[in-house]
Amino acid sequence: MSPSSTRFPISGAAIAVFVGLVGGLVILALAASDSPFADRFGGPRIDRSGRLSIHLNGVSQRMSRDIFLPTKGWVMQLQFIDLSIPQDLEGLVVILRSERTGATIEIQDRFLLQAGNGAHHEITIQDQPIQLASLTVPRNLGLAAGLLSVRVIFTDASGNIFEDSRRIRIRSPLGLPPISVRQVIHFDFEIDHDDDGLPDFWKDLELFGLASAEHPELARVIANQIESRALLRVEAAYTAEHDPNRTGQARDPVRVRFRATEDPSALTTRICIGGSDPTKNHLVGHVRLDPQNEDKTSQECAREPAAGLFPAELETYRDSALYRETFGPLLAGSGGQAVGQHPDDSVASLSNLQDRDRGSEGLSRRQVKILRAITIFGDALGSIMAHEAGHALGLVPEGRPSVGLFGGETGGDYAHNIDALGESQPTAWLMNAGEDLNFEQLAGLGKAGPLQFRPLNYAYLRDRVIVTDKR
Repeated sequence: MSPSSTRFPISGAAIAVFVGLVGGLVILALAASDSPFADRFGGPRIDRSGRLSIHLNGVSQRMSRDIFLPTKGWVMQLQFIDLSIPQDLEGLVVILRSERTGATIEIQDRFLLQAGNGAHHEITIQDQPIQLASLTVPRNLGLAAGLLSVRVIFTDASGNIFEDSRRIRIRSPLGLPPISVRQVIHFDFEIDHDDDGLPDFWKDLELFGLASAEHPELARVIANQIESRALLRVEAAYTAEHDPNRTGQARDPVRVRFRATEDPSALTTRICIGGSDPTKNHLVGHVRLDPQNEDKTSQECAREPAAGLFPAELETYRDSALYRETFGPLLAGSGGQAVGQHPDDSVASLSNLQDRDRGSEGLSRRQVKILRAITIFGDALGSIMAHEAGHALGLVPEGRPSVGLFGGETGGDYAHNIDALGESQPTAWLMNAGEDLNFEQLAGLGKAGPLQFRPLNYAYLRDRVIVTDKR
C-alpha cells in the first residue's frame, strides 16, 4: 500500500482536545500581542512598530549588526518617531543584560534628549518628527566583553508602551586608539617638485585665475589665504562640534592636529600639496591607507609612486555651474582677468580678504569676486585634505566589521565608504569615493552642507568602534 493512501482513525474526543488547545494558544497570543484583544484579556499593548528603535554610533541597524564595540566610549541612540516625549525622559527604562554572566544594568537617567530630523544620519525617515536620546557609554557603566542584550521600554503619558530590543557585541579594546594625542598632519604647501624656486601650489592657482606668473608677490598673498581657509575646513571636519553621532561631548579623548608648518616636536605625517597628478588619471589625491594610523611619520610627497594632493586636478570640475560662476571672472577664456592682471590688484587690496568672508561691505566688485574664489577654492581643497588625512589615519579599512568599516576592497571604492550590501553610499559623506562627490559638495554647497564623516567613520576616529587586525 502506498504512503499516500494510509488512513488513521481520529476520535471525536481527540478533535475536541485539539481544538481546545489551539483556541487557548490563540487567546494567549492575542493577549500578548498589539491587537485590541490584548486590552480585553488584561495584557499590555506593546508597540513594536519601530516608532522606538535602538541605534549604535548613528548608523542603521543593518550596518550595526556587524560592529564590535569597546567596553566604553561608543554611542547608544534611541530614536523616537512621532512620539511626545517629556524633557526628563520620564517613563523610559533601558535594561542591559550580559548573556555570559546574566548580570543586568538598568538605566533611567543618563540619556540626553536631542531634537533632530535625522538629516546628518544614515537613518532617514521622511516627513516624520524624530527625537534622539543619546548616551555615550561611560567607563563606570562596567560593561564586560561578550554578547549584551539591550531592551528599551518607553511608557508615554497615556500609558502606551513602546519597546525595542537587540543584541550588541562587546569586545575589549585592542591596543592604542587610532589617533594619538601627539599625531600631527603637516600639509606642506611649499613643495617644489620642478625645482624652479617657487611652490608648485602657486602654479596651480594660475589655472584658476588666482595667480599670474608675473606677480609672485600676489600669488603668495592669495595662497596664504586659501591655505588658512582650507585648514579651517579640515579642523571643522574633525572637531566634536561636527560629530555626526551627537554625543554632546565638548572634547574627545583622542585628537589630531593639523598644521601648514612642520612640528618637529610631534609624530608628523607629511602630505605635500601642489602640482598635477603624475599618473595622468586626474585624481586630486593619492594618500596611502594607514590602518589604525600605525605609521605616524609617513611621507606623502613622492612622484614615483604618486603621493600627495594635486589641486591642479580640480580643473576636472570645469563643467560645474559653481566652478564657472566662481572662476569665470578670473579666467581669460571666460572674459575675466587673473589676479595681477587687473589695475586694482595689489598686495594691500588683496591681503586679508578671507577675514571679510562674512560680508562684502566696503569691498570693491573686484575684491568680492576674488574673495568668492578664495572661499570656494579653499573649502573644496579643505574637504579633499580632510578626506586624504582620513586615509592616513586609517579610513576606510576594507571589508566588513570587525575587520573593516564597510570599506570597499577594489577599484574606486577601495578604502572608501560602501553600505552593508557592498554598494556606494547614496549620502554624500566625506570618505566616499572621489568620483561620487561633485564640486558643489566639496565646496560645502551641496544639499547636506559641508561634508562630514559618516557616523561610523567618526566613531572609529574617536575609538568608539573596535577594528581587529585582519590576520
